[in-house]
Amino acid sequence: MIQMDEYMKRKIKGKKYIGAGGTRVVYDLGNGYVLKIAKSKKGIICNQMEVNLYKSSLKPIKKYLAQIIDYDAAYRWVTMKKYDRKFPNSPIYRRELKKIVKKFLGNGIIPSNGVGQYHNPHTPNLRLKRNNQVVVIDYGGFKYDHK
Repeated sequence: MIQMDEYMKRKIKGKKYIGAGGTRVVYDLGNGYVLKIAKSKKGIICNQMEVNLYKSSLKPIKKYLAQIIDYDAAYRWVTMKKYDRKFPNSPIYRRELKKIVKKFLGNGIIPSNGVGQYHNPHTPNLRLKRNNQVVVIDYGGFKYDHK
């Protein structure tokens, strides 16, 4: 378990706890952003993947990734735009997700199982933007295809 320093404690004080996955804890900062805090070394790796993927992706890919606003140089935390609209697990949106997964794969990015299995997606990792475009809010488990 990663120890939280005073800076992090001040940053989350009074903030709404949204939830936790296996490697990270998420807080609503109340200003349209969320804070993802690593719970372990694996959480740091997930944060690092999100930052690297977001920073290195071109616009046709980046538009499907939740926007990263700020991050810790050691990847202990990441501040990301908050997307509230739930992903409708319907045939129309699963087809849309299938197209997005193909775009990721075509750009050497392997989505995590929860996103890559578009026929039965793990919907907590997905949201909709205001324009109804699908956005991935948890891409820490993605990998690069090193061919």
